[in-house]
Amino acid sequence: MKFVRIICLLVVSLLALAPLGAVLAQEDPEPEQIPEEEFEYGLELTPLLERYDTIIVAGRDKSINFYLTNTGTGAINNITFAVEGPRDWDVEFEQKLVVTLAAGETGRVELFLEVPEKTQAGDYMLNLNVGGDEVAALQVDIRVTVNTGFKDPKIELRQLYPTLEAIAGEEFVFEVEFLYTAASMTDNPRTFNLITEVPQKWNIHMTPPYEKEKKLTAISLKPGFTFTDKTRVVATPPFLPLPEPGEYSITLEVVDAETGELSATVEFTAIITARYNLIMAPVGERYNTTATAGEDSFFSAQVINLGTADIDKVNFSSTKPEGWTIEFTPDTVDSLEALKVQTVDVNIKPPPETIAGDYQITLRASGSQAIAQDLTIRVTVESPTIWGWVGVIIIVLVIASLVVIFMRFSRR
Repeated sequence: MKFVRIICLLVVSLLALAPLGAVLAQEDPEPEQIPEEEFEYGLELTPLLERYDTIIVAGRDKSINFYLTNTGTGAINNITFAVEGPRDWDVEFEQKLVVTLAAGETGRVELFLEVPEKTQAGDYMLNLNVGGDEVAALQVDIRVTVNTGFKDPKIELRQLYPTLEAIAGEEFVFEVEFLYTAASMTDNPRTFNLITEVPQKWNIHMTPPYEKEKKLTAISLKPGFTFTDKTRVVATPPFLPLPEPGEYSITLEVVDAETGELSATVEFTAIITARYNLIMAPVGERYNTTATAGEDSFFSAQVINLGTADIDKVNFSSTKPEGWTIEFTPDTVDSLEALKVQTVDVNIKPPPETIAGDYQITLRASGSQAIAQDLTIRVTVESPTIWGWVGVIIIVLVIASLVVIFMRFSRR
């Protein structure tokens, strides 16, 4: 009987604990799983210094470090690396560093490069391939510049735009790169003075590309490396007097600041082209004048060459009311030099029967290289003086006639 009681007690205890277990199971749900087909996969291989080129001396080795980033939302497994390059080169990745990358994770990998001693100087390409189980192979190209053993140090200059063209008054902006080659790649950087030579009265200065307020007089170069930022050479011709159209030479020389023995020179060409600008304007800025019907009336205008070169065969013409006569003195200017002014007398003669009032005429100047904007003048026409006297006489006669008539009727 006692045994039966113990069995019943155990059954009741288990029944009491069952709801508590169900509650605990509900409080600890399993984490929600993202369906595998919704993952996105991507890899990005970036050089540590963000430079896709490097320099190496034939017969030596070096390592290049890269960042490998999983840009997707799912993990990438069994990451593999492959390199394609010149046949006799020894190039390989340290593959044990990165095998798996979680989403958003970045790893660091290293590429080992050894160039045979007999390799000729020049540029070579390495094709890097990185892939994984979940992503297609990523390709990245690296340019390797091979230099042979150096005997003497040297400095080289390379102009990106050796010749530029602009009109007078505009500045010329050239760009130049520097390459300092030392006897040993481990040599210390050298400082080079920048010396420029320009035509007389020109201004010139040198600046970094993104800090135009800074003006350079010297530059420090590491051996075997091209100066990272291209240097701007800014040459400005004088505004007055304007230089004549043609080619002008600008020279840049770099000289070792310490010994003065190491130097290089590069030359730029600035081509100034002509700018033509012809203007016609009234003397005294008066855009109106008076004229008498049937008589000569004179008006003065100016033609101005605001360009940078001569304007040839400047002729004058006009648009006028019917029957009017407009003559220019001189009627032609053979050549008008840059920044020169020519005064022109304009004889305006309305017909005798012209009614008094305001009229409009248009004057024009045109040369072989440029045409001036039309000049419009308002002309106020007055009656001739003789007709004024005729009017006065008629009025006097009318008054006299009225007086005589009045006196005759008064006597009656």
